[in-house]
Amino acid sequence: MFIASGGFVGFLPVCPGTLGALTGLIYFWFIKQADLLTQIFLTLSLSLLGVLSSHLASKIVRQKDPEFVVIDEIAGMWFSLIGKLSLFEFILAFVIFRVLDIRKPFFIGSLESFSGGWGIMLDDLLAGILTNAIVTLLVYVVKISGLI
Repeated sequence: MFIASGGFVGFLPVCPGTLGALTGLIYFWFIKQADLLTQIFLTLSLSLLGVLSSHLASKIVRQKDPEFVVIDEIAGMWFSLIGKLSLFEFILAFVIFRVLDIRKPFFIGSLESFSGGWGIMLDDLLAGILTNAIVTLLVYVVKISGLI
């Protein structure tokens, strides 16, 4: 339960998903200087741990996707931050990730149909990957336009 809830962050009474994503952002801040391969390895490791811990938590409480499970938001946030260094990129990634996680556009929402931990995790992981691509593109456009 500790891992699945992001260190019990998921048990806080308000906005567990947003707090989980914020927790992921804060944790990733401490590894942002690591090389890209290390960031990818740690993110994939966290994601696999998330699949296992969320699966076990859902079995224990007998719910398909318990609200207190926020390891999916943490891992999704990590995917959105791979290769990002600036506070601007972190804030932009946080906002875009939350929008994608809440709205679940395209086929993101359909990934919840998978069973167990994969069904809990996959939509957030894809939202994180899409967020990373969007932030990368936006930062590139802003830089070539001379705005920053």
